[in-house]
Amino acid sequence: MSRLLFVKKAYKIKNYYTDFTKMLSEQQPDIVDICTPPQTHARLAIEALNSGSHVVIEKPMTLCVADCDLMIEAANKNKKTLGIIHNQIFNPALTKGKEMLLKGEVGDFIGLHIFLSTPTNYITSNKNHWAHKLPGGILGETGPHSVYLALAFLKNIHDVNINAKKILPEYTWSNFEDFRFNLIAENGICSITQTYGSNQWAANIKILGTKGILLVDLETQSVVKYNRPKLKPLSLGYSLLSLIMQDVNIILGNSFNYIFGRRKDAHSIAIERFIDGILSDRPFEVTGEKGKETVRVMELLIKKLNERAKKIVHI
Repeated sequence: MSRLLFVKKAYKIKNYYTDFTKMLSEQQPDIVDICTPPQTHARLAIEALNSGSHVVIEKPMTLCVADCDLMIEAANKNKKTLGIIHNQIFNPALTKGKEMLLKGEVGDFIGLHIFLSTPTNYITSNKNHWAHKLPGGILGETGPHSVYLALAFLKNIHDVNINAKKILPEYTWSNFEDFRFNLIAENGICSITQTYGSNQWAANIKILGTKGILLVDLETQSVVKYNRPKLKPLSLGYSLLSLIMQDVNIILGNSFNYIFGRRKDAHSIAIERFIDGILSDRPFEVTGEKGKETVRVMELLIKKLNERAKKIVHI
């Protein structure tokens, strides 16, 4: 309630509610943005869709495929848009990396690696954080980011494997703090590292091609092309010089964007795209079906994680 009153005051909001049904009835909103923990997404989304609102939902869409189907069915029945905020899909660096790949700048796609680091004090050390109550624990909160990023490149993920390690025993409520997993698809493999044991933020993607590698930094919104086909001194020197020059251009470009307020975060871009789509009757990029696919892969991962956890306890 204190957060509700804080937001009301900060943004000078006239009406506020603790009863979702009453809010829908009295305000009849065109769009409902659901930012609650994922256990509540399906119930709230279906009610909002049935009341006549378009619905946009924070990731993950929900916790099981069956609920995804019910949400998609409600959207179709009411002819309303259901969108999922897979926010980093809208990150300018990812967009640029995909464009460079499609143009053949690093050859044919082979696979990718995703590295995400979330500081310990963000979720892990907080005993009461809702993420610890999710299926898979903390993986259930940030794992969907890696999965939907992988799905931007991979086709038909048909198998997964996962390893996890408990590295911070003092946080007994946290199941693991280090996860390594692979998503195996028809056109390649995505290997993923997610760690929660340091004080570092990181969100990097390596897109592997037959003729180069794209290094995508989602936090600085930058893309660097890595090309080192030989290990001879001249080739190494040229590769290093190229990386330095690209970094200089990135620093200059980012500084310009910050100074003139042109840098937009991926989440804001996603919300703008959803609203623009409603106003212009265009489909939103991350549909309910795409959200459902991320949930499907997360279910596979959590099932494997639980199986592995049982073996660890047994040993």
